[in-house]
Amino acid sequence: MTLASIANAASGPESFGQAIQPIVSNIITPIVGLMFAVGVVVFAYGIFEMIWKGGDPAAREQGRNHMLGGIIGMFIMISAWGIIYLVSNTLKGI
Repeated sequence: MTLASIANAASGPESFGQAIQPIVSNIITPIVGLMFAVGVVVFAYGIFEMIWKGGDPAAREQGRNHMLGGIIGMFIMISAWGIIYLVSNTLKGI
């Protein structure tokens, strides 16, 4: 093997995918999981806010907004997970 063929083999998309895999699994995935958990907490807070302050229309509206924000946040994090795994698996050559 020549030096050029070794360099060419080391610069393929599979090697890039293998190099980026620890970053995805150790850094990005926990961050996305944490943000998903924040979305769940915001959604649950909105539910509790609607229940506890059910008589106040302004508080109910605020609780509804928290619930909507939590749902949107969870949807974005699930989408981010899907995009990350799609790109990661494509780069790994699977």
